[in-house]
Amino acid sequence: MIANASLPGRIYLVRHGQTEWNQAGRLQGQNDSPLTPLGQNQAALAGRLLRRLSVGDAAPALVSSPLGRARATAEIICREAGWDSSAIRLDARLKEADYGRWEGLTKAEAKASFPAAWRVRQLDRWGKRPPGGESYADLARRAADWWLTRVDAEQPVVVVTHEMMSRVLRGCYVGLDPLGTLALDHPHESIFVLAEGRVESHPLE
Repeated sequence: MIANASLPGRIYLVRHGQTEWNQAGRLQGQNDSPLTPLGQNQAALAGRLLRRLSVGDAAPALVSSPLGRARATAEIICREAGWDSSAIRLDARLKEADYGRWEGLTKAEAKASFPAAWRVRQLDRWGKRPPGGESYADLARRAADWWLTRVDAEQPVVVVTHEMMSRVLRGCYVGLDPLGTLALDHPHESIFVLAEGRVESHPLE
């Protein structure tokens, strides 16, 4: 993890809207599924909330995971906030964790099909990978690299990403250990604002 003293700027951290696989309880990872109507509405609410939260700022930069559900969310945010969607930058470091051979399965299906691997990972969710996938430790390396090398460090930035990556981005920011990072969540209905070493949650409304 890295110290937040080295992380300037204001970050608006957004999870993509609900998808069809979220609704069905399927593990998406770096696979993808479309936003549901509810997910599209969540993205629209996020755009309106971001417009209010960023009043007084210069127009923020906007960077997104390149996965389709995040890109679709970013585009809706721009529409609702009145920002130029052509300015969205894609950064592969913000992708969700790769679930490997578990992608597309429900948790029950993954557990039944890969019982030994499931059991090992449940004992060490931070360090162990799904078959062919990534661990939280892998995500933390990606997150730390993004924090330390992002090009918009001195300006406000909207980051559209995923639940697991949101956990590790916030864990890096406040210097949490692995257990503290794993205890975080990011519901679709909230935006997190990271500034001056603090993290604030703002519900969509």
